[in-house]
Amino acid sequence: MRPRNGAIDQKARSFIEAARRDQIVQAAVEILSELGYAKTSFARIAEHAGISAGLISYHFDNKSDLFQQVVADINALMDGWLTEHIGDADTYREALRRLIEGFVLFCDSHRAHVLALGQLLAGVGGQENGELVRSQREQSVGQIEQMLREGQEHGEFRDFSPRFMAVTLLGSLEAIPGELFARPGTDVAAYAKELSMTYDLAVRRSRLRRITRG
Repeated sequence: MRPRNGAIDQKARSFIEAARRDQIVQAAVEILSELGYAKTSFARIAEHAGISAGLISYHFDNKSDLFQQVVADINALMDGWLTEHIGDADTYREALRRLIEGFVLFCDSHRAHVLALGQLLAGVGGQENGELVRSQREQSVGQIEQMLREGQEHGEFRDFSPRFMAVTLLGSLEAIPGELFARPGTDVAAYAKELSMTYDLAVRRSRLRRITRG
């Protein structure tokens, strides 16, 4: 009999455990989006996933532990989507436009994830996970602020407070899911372009037109 390869066995167990965690997180996303934060429990997630609640407890200490993983996974999914959408933008203006349009399209194509994230970062979820909400928002503001500041340094954006504009833009982005869900007939592509154009006009450096006198 060949001796058991411990490294391969450990790798297999790690793969299975990672797959199980992903299954639990996905089930949590679906339950959060369907039932809301208050009605989401290990029991409901387990029933939805076709596993035991005890198995969830094996992988996650409590709801807070699980929900932090849900937020992390959704953020990773969103970051990957936006990075791909921004792609090889040649200018900061183009990168900002693609960022805004990409976020709108993400909200439309990943509605369950957006709803789940909203449940965790607002309402009851926000009250119970205050630190998570604050850190999530500050990270988002910081990333936008950095892009805006770099755009100013490269001469593409006019002079303004990067912090103020970042907070304002984030507020507009946070309002998108509610608008899309309340108005299912919204032309998403047109909405995305209109919003990106609005902020492009708000941040770009103006070109003064010379007055020709006769």
